[in-house]
Amino acid sequence: MKPQEFKTTRAVVIERPYEARLREIRLTKPRNDAYVAQTTFSSISSGTDMKTYKGMQHPEQCWYPLVPGYETAGKIVAVGDETDGRLNIGDRVMINECRQYGDVCAAWGGNSEFTVKDSFTAPSGFDYMVKIPDNVTDIQAVLAYLACVPLKGIKRMTLRPNETFVVIGAGMVGISAIQILKVSEPTLKVVCIERNAFRRSIAKKYADLVVTPDNAVEVISDYTNGKMADQLIECSGNPEVVGTLHKYIKDGGWGDDDIPAHIHLQGDYPDKIILDHYHRWFVKNATITMTCALAPGCKEQILQWISERKFDTDGLPIEIWGVSQCTEAFKYKCEKGEDVFKIVFDWSK
Repeated sequence: MKPQEFKTTRAVVIERPYEARLREIRLTKPRNDAYVAQTTFSSISSGTDMKTYKGMQHPEQCWYPLVPGYETAGKIVAVGDETDGRLNIGDRVMINECRQYGDVCAAWGGNSEFTVKDSFTAPSGFDYMVKIPDNVTDIQAVLAYLACVPLKGIKRMTLRPNETFVVIGAGMVGISAIQILKVSEPTLKVVCIERNAFRRSIAKKYADLVVTPDNAVEVISDYTNGKMADQLIECSGNPEVVGTLHKYIKDGGWGDDDIPAHIHLQGDYPDKIILDHYHRWFVKNATITMTCALAPGCKEQILQWISERKFDTDGLPIEIWGVSQCTEAFKYKCEKGEDVFKIVFDWSK
């Protein structure tokens, strides 16, 4: 088939807050540079998608009805006459974002069975599809996407041997950040702070030390002989946490050769971030940066690490649901919250 023959598709649609279902939608008319991909597996993002499901996104970002998601893998089924030539029919690919559909909002738009990827629907510099290595499964490629998000952020930081690095949150972004730090600088001592017991059990497979917020300050102080963390990446998405991060980082940074602590904000924050009283921050003299989404080259890097067995997805407790159960899956995830790590949709069921 030619790309122009694809006019409709099944998709997971959030009709309004707390109401998701599988139904048919219209696709945009493919341009001559279009690839069309068929999804085999996709996922619910515990952060962005669940905030969308609950109606917590700002209206300038998306509106209802909408297609959520961006964690998708599948295969190329049609190629336009003016593509870039990187991909061929039958190639397995990370599909990811679609920015436009014909009759619904594309809230990042990953959860459709067929996806048109061209200069109109995928215009951003990181929207392109990436071929999946032969020894990487489609499900691993789905899980690779969110690892790209902290990879972009960590590239903004300088990783120095033997430093202590704190990661806040043990969701997919936080667990990925821990692994990326260890791959990038194996001598780092990585501490994970996580409030949920189930997620702490996952983090213990990857971090050097896992603590609760209740005793994190005391434990990190003991662990570092009073110095506290050199750097920190915040991956929980909880805006109330951000204002208190000064508690976990070292003092200093006053002299030209005195390296300040570095805090990087990586979460998707639905509400305002309010900092603690300034005198608690002033003595830290810290560098604060932030990023979201991903950068060109991140998908290729994470897939390579998975292929080389440097990045582990086998230790992640995913639940596979048939996409026909998407209504129930969103309700289940909403009820269980952080006690469900990741739901993956099988589009054959």
